[in-house]
Amino acid sequence: MYCIVLCFVYICIESLTLKKYTMKKLTFFAAVALVALISACRFGQRHTTIMENGNGVTVKIEYVGQTYFNDEGTAIRSISPNGYVKYQRGGKELTAESDRNGKITYEVNDGGKQSILNEGDKEFLAQAVKDMIKHGHYADGR
Repeated sequence: MYCIVLCFVYICIESLTLKKYTMKKLTFFAAVALVALISACRFGQRHTTIMENGNGVTVKIEYVGQTYFNDEGTAIRSISPNGYVKYQRGGKELTAESDRNGKITYEVNDGGKQSILNEGDKEFLAQAVKDMIKHGHYADGR
């Protein structure tokens, strides 16, 4: 919703400051700006954040789109195109992102994007998936 409001405000400001452009150019520019803003906001996808503080440990799960786990509940099987899931616990962070074709890339503790995880990162992913299921993040999507 904020993206739509921002887009409307932006177009209004541009139309007031760009009077020297013809209406055709202004319309084209406004359409391009609208498409860019909508794309940047992942228009049409729901954004959810789950946060829990307990026993001195903070768990944060943030996601856009749908995430499906393997049958064992230890890995991510798929993420809807252009979706992502971010998991934080005790100072460690995991981000799994899907491109428009559904290819998943992972990033652990800002260590750079990778398609294949090492054994330590796989263990952290398994812990994260179990924690996400425990907190109700698409437990039915396994």
